[in-house]
Amino acid sequence: MKLLAINQYYPPDIASTGLYMAEICANLAQRGFCVHVVTGQPSYTSSSPKALPFEVLNGVHVHRVSLGNACGRERMRVRVEGYLRFLVGAWLKAKYLAKKRHFDAVITFHNPPFIGLIGAYLASRFGMRFVFVWYDIYPDALIVAGWRLPQVIVKVWELLNQWILSKADRVIVLGDRVKLNLVERKKVPSKKIRVIPIWAYPELAPQPKDYHIRKELGINNNDLMLLYSGNMGIMHPLDPILDAAVSLRNLPIRFVFVGDGIQRKHLISRVESENLKNVLFLPFQPQQRFVQLVASSDACFVSFKPGMENVTVPSRAFTFISAGRPLITIMSHEADVARLIIEKGCGWNVTTGHELRELIISFLSNPVELQRRGQIAREVYDKYFNREVIIEKYARVIVGDE
Repeated sequence: MKLLAINQYYPPDIASTGLYMAEICANLAQRGFCVHVVTGQPSYTSSSPKALPFEVLNGVHVHRVSLGNACGRERMRVRVEGYLRFLVGAWLKAKYLAKKRHFDAVITFHNPPFIGLIGAYLASRFGMRFVFVWYDIYPDALIVAGWRLPQVIVKVWELLNQWILSKADRVIVLGDRVKLNLVERKKVPSKKIRVIPIWAYPELAPQPKDYHIRKELGINNNDLMLLYSGNMGIMHPLDPILDAAVSLRNLPIRFVFVGDGIQRKHLISRVESENLKNVLFLPFQPQQRFVQLVASSDACFVSFKPGMENVTVPSRAFTFISAGRPLITIMSHEADVARLIIEKGCGWNVTTGHELRELIISFLSNPVELQRRGQIAREVYDKYFNREVIIEKYARVIVGDE
């Protein structure tokens, strides 16, 4: 089967959608698919390296279009310029390849917004099967996050989404709540939608506690170490963690924050003003260091703003459970991840700082429960988020067997 895949990001870019897409495409190539990818020159960071315009990677034919000097995500103007350059270049390249190669199917991911328009056009023009992978639902995610978009932009965006969805043979989303949102609010036929989760990236193996890094951070071996690692943006409420830290300041509990985002300055300012000695902040870490931090922790936080469960699923949760660490989620009880850990017994969900405080206090009198739920976390990961099983689901959707 001949497949055309389109996404702005692809290795050596480090964007998560590109990494997932690359593994899916390489696996499909191993299964005998003839896979061509249209992507952009590496651009996720301002220091992204240049790559060949065309090369074969792991059996996948990779075609890259130029984005000029539009690299990095720090400035919105540069990001939008990159989006537009890619959409034009990808449309031209994909149309050329479709005429020449006669693909059976086209699959588009969601980077950048409106990329589904290319897939919808090609499907209509060349009679290909169209699979639309919608990991983050836009513009809904921006609205929930607090962006004030002009109503006319939202309306036009929604109309374009409706056309893309009408042309798609299948729409892949990450969770049941996202599917429910598409069915109830966007009137997408339920039979058209497939829920396929993602595996951990990076995928970690359970390891014994890393006491060396604890010593380096000034954390005693017997202290409870609770880790938050990831984006500190407006979609991730983190003040409840500090609320709990305030009332737990005199207990052997340490809170470690790793990452960056627009909330980081606020959180550090609050720690300083409230003189919280039990809270530590670190920048984003190299992967090996991140692995050590996860291994040294007793439990890991995943936080999600209420309403976000209807538009996406927090991928970092799967990395933590792959490492055999129990989750403490701070989100709606209806969120897919919250329901998963509650039903399977591999973590806890809270919604307020008070609830979190009471939960953490219970750990001090029953530390074995942390270990037990961590073991369950890895078992859950192996059973429900096996990479080969997930990619097999993609293959079945692409060929039309599911």
